[in-house]
Amino acid sequence: MKRMELLSPAGGMAQLKTAVQSGADAVYLGAPSFSARAGAGNFEYDELAEAVRYCHIYGVKVHCALNTLIKESELAAAIDAAKNIYRCGADAIIVQDIGLAAHIRRLLPDIELHASTQMTVTSLEGVRYLEEHGFSRVVLARELSMREIEEIVRGAKAEIEVFVHGAICMSYSGQCLMSSILGGRSGNRGRCAQPCRLKYELQRDGVSVAGAYALSPKDMALIKHLDELGRIGVASLKIEGRLKSAEYVSAVTGIYRKYLDIAYAVTDADMTELKNAFSRSGFTDGYFTGRTGRNMMAHDNPANNSGSVYTAAAKERAAGRITRQIPVNIFASLARDDVLRVTVYDNDGNCVNTEGRVRAESAVNKPLTPERLCARLCKLGGTAFRAEDINVEVDEGITIPVKDINDARRRFCAELEELRGRNKPRVENNIKPEFGSGANPDRLYLTAEVANAEQGYAVLKEGGIKRIYAPQPVAAELLYHAGDVEIVTKTAEIFRPEQPCTETVSVSSPAALRYYGGKAAYGDFRLNVYNSLTAAEFGDLKCVTLSPELNMREIADITAHAGKTETEIIGYGYLPLMIMRNCPARALGFCGAKGGSYSLKDRKGMEFRLICADVKSGDCKAVLLNSKPVFTADIMESIAKLKINYVRLNFTVENSRQCGKIVSVYKAAVSGERVRAPEENTFTRGHLKRGVI
Repeated sequence: MKRMELLSPAGGMAQLKTAVQSGADAVYLGAPSFSARAGAGNFEYDELAEAVRYCHIYGVKVHCALNTLIKESELAAAIDAAKNIYRCGADAIIVQDIGLAAHIRRLLPDIELHASTQMTVTSLEGVRYLEEHGFSRVVLARELSMREIEEIVRGAKAEIEVFVHGAICMSYSGQCLMSSILGGRSGNRGRCAQPCRLKYELQRDGVSVAGAYALSPKDMALIKHLDELGRIGVASLKIEGRLKSAEYVSAVTGIYRKYLDIAYAVTDADMTELKNAFSRSGFTDGYFTGRTGRNMMAHDNPANNSGSVYTAAAKERAAGRITRQIPVNIFASLARDDVLRVTVYDNDGNCVNTEGRVRAESAVNKPLTPERLCARLCKLGGTAFRAEDINVEVDEGITIPVKDINDARRRFCAELEELRGRNKPRVENNIKPEFGSGANPDRLYLTAEVANAEQGYAVLKEGGIKRIYAPQPVAAELLYHAGDVEIVTKTAEIFRPEQPCTETVSVSSPAALRYYGGKAAYGDFRLNVYNSLTAAEFGDLKCVTLSPELNMREIADITAHAGKTETEIIGYGYLPLMIMRNCPARALGFCGAKGGSYSLKDRKGMEFRLICADVKSGDCKAVLLNSKPVFTADIMESIAKLKINYVRLNFTVENSRQCGKIVSVYKAAVSGERVRAPEENTFTRGHLKRGVI
């Protein structure tokens, strides 16, 4: 089996040094901005350079997270951040925004690009798309089973990284809008407020049937599956926790290092140490083993209830004790009337030569023996090194001051540290982002997305819609009644191969874009298009739906550079806040697929509808909808000024009569008629007015 990298979190310098001393092969951290853990300590650039130097001395790699979505107005700053990370000597940049990644690839050719788990990669097709776009490593979604990971690794050229320990989200990472919509703090921007950790009532047909922390999973722990991960061929094992303490990093890294180095059954004592470091009512391996449901959830307590108790060894490493030393070989010689000469080399090919400053003289009392010189040169405690092999030659009857030997030892340690920590020269191309010209659409059109045939027929009957997106069975039924309305198969939100019956499809992931080839014509909002560079990367599509996290000014910023890329926004509908592989209703003992209408009710009395998805595919997922629909018909004049091409009406839980009425209202608005807003507190503007931080 190939040696697996142990990748540990570093929210600050103390955590970084602790990770290194606890046995990490690599660390991941954030720069001052654009990191998906904005609340972590993160690293200013001078501190980042020192962190890289420290890690490289020990042969540890540094992966820097630049893994938030980037607004158009932030592109220049994000590109500067990438340059600074590169100049600091980081080994890899972890990226979510695919437009930014494309520019980094051209600008900074000598750094690895790692695809963040925020890219929601769940298939080999997704990995292949990213390989073709310059990524050397892909961090898979945490929701995958062992079988799914194995299938991906077997066919991938890129290295595959998986999370093995720490917090997991209820929603697929990169596809959660809950914190964003409810409070303006976007998980895609590193500022998630974790409303999922609050208590909710499960409602069935409007009646409360259970109360629990229904969206709060336990933390992941795959410590007992290291042999399987190794057999599969996973390249890197990632520990979550950039917001955690140095003691936590020490405890978890130390235990995973132990079982990576020596393959034997995990002891109860070590499982207890992991639980004592941090746990939410224990751990889960539910996604990896395919055993989702109640056992994955911390229904009774979403908080850390471990007590944060650490062993003495974990505390010592966190306090700065050096336990990791690099083996070196030493050759020293001392001849009469000459200075001490020392050559030191490590197993990585680094070599330094050091000379003493005092010439050897005849000894008056006790001559210097080879054994005494050897003992002095080997006193490397407190440094990064330990003597693995040492050979010395000393003429008889001579001596030099002990101080001169100690000075030579300090200097060869410092010189070897400097050599190991030195950054290699790198190429930096002088390339500016390629922005397109401004969009200038001739008019604003309406499109619609429907969930069932009844909604589709209502939309067709009302008219005024240019395009309808529908799931495959619904698209097949509508196709023969569509007239001049284009029917588009809306493919699965989390990629799975399908056989669409229409000439074109709507895609929600790079995997689907690659798989469907020429049929892929429309990009859904789940592509997370936040800027014109990302829109350009999806330029083979006829149209992309912009992220619903953008406000009107930010949308206008994109269309000012969109060129020929047509753009769409969601102008009506209950926005999906989460898409989940572990259905919260099923985890509480209920199932929407068996009948009944389910929702989650929060402490403020707001109800969020739960929708079953992909049930017929055999891989049930659940979608959590916002409590209020987006409504924009009364501000259509302002929307038209954004120079987008389409406004989409998203129909999910509406009946056919409601669909027809909504289409009628929006038809009037697009034609220039004044439309009144619905009753106050019954709708939302989404982020069109406020945006996100």
